[in-house]
Amino acid sequence: MKNYVLPMVLCCLFFALTIQAQQQRHVFKGEGTTTFNIDLANQNALVSNTAFVSKSNGLELQEKTREVPELVLKPIKIDLKRPKPFISAYTIWKGQHLDYTKFNLSYRTSRNGKSWSDWKPTIFDGHHEQTSERIASKMEFLDKKVKYIQYKASFTGETSPISISNIQLFQYSPGETSKKIQKQIKESATQKAAKAACSRPSVVSRSQWGAIPRGGAATSTVSHLIIHHEFGSNTSSDWAARVRSVQNFHINGNGWSDIGYNFLVDPNGVIYEGRAGGDNAIGAHFCGRNRNTMGVCMLGDYSSVTPTTATQTALKNLLAWKADKENINPVGSSFHYSVNRSLTHIAGHRDAGCSACPGNGGYATLGGIRNGVNLLVSNGCSGGSPTPTDTTPPTTSMSAVGGNTQTGDFTVNFSDNDNVGVTRRYYQVLEKYSSSYLANRRNGFFNENFGQDFGVYDVGAGNWSVINGRLSQSNTTSDNTQWSSYLIQDSGLPYLYEFAAKVNSTTGPRKFGIHIMSSDGTLSQRGDSYLIWFSGEDNKVRIYETVNNILYFRAIADVSLDNNWAKYRVTYSPAFGVIQIWKNNEYLLNWKDGSPISSGVAISLRTNKTAIDFDDLKVYKFRSTNSVLITAGNQNNTKDLRTANGKIKSMVRDDAGNWSAPGNLDITMNFSRFLAKNLTNKLTLYPNEVEDRAVVQWKQPQYGAVDISIFDMQGKPVAKMPKDYMDKGQSTLDITPLVEKLSQGLYLFKLSSGSYSETVKLMKK
Repeated sequence: MKNYVLPMVLCCLFFALTIQAQQQRHVFKGEGTTTFNIDLANQNALVSNTAFVSKSNGLELQEKTREVPELVLKPIKIDLKRPKPFISAYTIWKGQHLDYTKFNLSYRTSRNGKSWSDWKPTIFDGHHEQTSERIASKMEFLDKKVKYIQYKASFTGETSPISISNIQLFQYSPGETSKKIQKQIKESATQKAAKAACSRPSVVSRSQWGAIPRGGAATSTVSHLIIHHEFGSNTSSDWAARVRSVQNFHINGNGWSDIGYNFLVDPNGVIYEGRAGGDNAIGAHFCGRNRNTMGVCMLGDYSSVTPTTATQTALKNLLAWKADKENINPVGSSFHYSVNRSLTHIAGHRDAGCSACPGNGGYATLGGIRNGVNLLVSNGCSGGSPTPTDTTPPTTSMSAVGGNTQTGDFTVNFSDNDNVGVTRRYYQVLEKYSSSYLANRRNGFFNENFGQDFGVYDVGAGNWSVINGRLSQSNTTSDNTQWSSYLIQDSGLPYLYEFAAKVNSTTGPRKFGIHIMSSDGTLSQRGDSYLIWFSGEDNKVRIYETVNNILYFRAIADVSLDNNWAKYRVTYSPAFGVIQIWKNNEYLLNWKDGSPISSGVAISLRTNKTAIDFDDLKVYKFRSTNSVLITAGNQNNTKDLRTANGKIKSMVRDDAGNWSAPGNLDITMNFSRFLAKNLTNKLTLYPNEVEDRAVVQWKQPQYGAVDISIFDMQGKPVAKMPKDYMDKGQSTLDITPLVEKLSQGLYLFKLSSGSYSETVKLMKK
């Protein structure tokens, strides 16, 4: 037995020295902590109490009360000695049946205990782990001169049988980070990374920012990278002090052993080491399901504010290093037990379903973050703005079965080639009217080169005109101009939207963009739609979604904008809700809508106090194969090609984001044998009594837009077709979609085009 005494003594001594070493750290000037325990059994601890009754274990809400339950605590003095550079304050509430969603908490402060600030709301929220027995409020940052603080809480909803046994009030001063240490942090953050591909970026160590020493946490293999926001102030004179405040809050407020995140990033792009144990340490940040994750926190509150460019750049560099190290696909997804399903590899805290973190502003950047990380990893993390290693564009060409002259529906075979592989294929059918190529907007195709102003579009605010073959908007006072076109987008397959633009304004917002999948192009926010919005003011591209004509911010990325012509492309997949954006050949941003818009009836251009020229507005449809059937016929407006001359176009993209030059195929149609006999110059409906199918024929006096409307016999409009283009001469349109929903009876059918207008009677059987 004696032989074991010395080893046991040495082991205990080593353990004691280890614990002592862990507790030793530099104490910063002004650092300190105060804690107040509120004895709820003592009524003197409260200024007022509404609807709670005293029990031996504290306060309990009355079962039946008509009053709004409320507690007002007595003010407390913050007994900190010369706190610097600020004071962080938070509260812990303990009891039974607590529900953080039913607490309305507010506080006010005073420097002398006499003059008080207004009551300010603070919250209990799901950003941190809350239970029915212990909930913590968010951390608030107070001026260092504040000496007193007071809280009050009201309770909403069905709160019975809530009981509160204890309230703790915490105030912490992190102390001022010395100039010497701040210099070390700055130098550490600006050190160049090693030359190895995707090396670890510069990180401020725990000892540098002043962490409370802790033993290393357990580890796991990381498969998912989780983004958070601190939910605190967006400004600070001492970000290292803020990191110390986060650690204090996580240890004392949340009851964790250490700071919950593996890394933290401040708005200047400085990265701080988080939880002890390294990047594989199992943290405390993902709704209690932290294995196989690495948590990164953006310091600040991004509920509505967008993280700084420096923050986003630092995130991309950090995540690229980890993704490369662990062979994680930055734009992929895989199973994670936290959600019991596939989870994107770069995800937000909210994706676990327990929080709104990292805020709408922070979450909206994740698409751009994923793309940026993917580009870095794909290109060996070389340079701050990597370019694809594959710069060879694909090619596309086509031929029609039976030749370039057709008499009806025909098949086009496409030939698409790339040095690596074609990823996406799109095609377009154009109809030639006079000297212009347009498209059947009912079938999802669109083409407008603005050769002349045909007046067939819905124009709202702004000064819109066609000048030198381009659509010009010159109004610099309207913040929401509108140029819209009818376009059916209901195929369920992806669409390619393309336009050229040149900003003429050199000051002001310099904002412009396009609404796609719009439910109503005439409304202020275009009904339900997606807005792709470019801003020269801050060199950003944003995605907004409009729901019930209300605009919601969704995603953001960097883009370099100037006053030169550029080609902009947007692809959208209704089946998967994925939007992707390019400027010229540069891939900018993608975002996935969990509840995607499945159909639309309009597209719309828009500007904000910006003079601009648009050109070459086009919409292509997706093709999954190298063979497509083109429908043709001049007596049916559901056909793809309805004119004597047309053109088939093709655009394809490879996986590196390179786009092909458009492929072109000219087509001539011979429709003579399909024309009805004995036609006159007058407007004719047949069959004479409409039952299930109806066709209208007339002699179009000149090329232009055609308006078709149906009225009841009292002159009240009951149906209207979208404007269509018709060439000069004998014209035919299938109006079945217009009349098939009419009830039986007699109507007036009116067709107008320019100065030409005719009205005839229509009988619906």
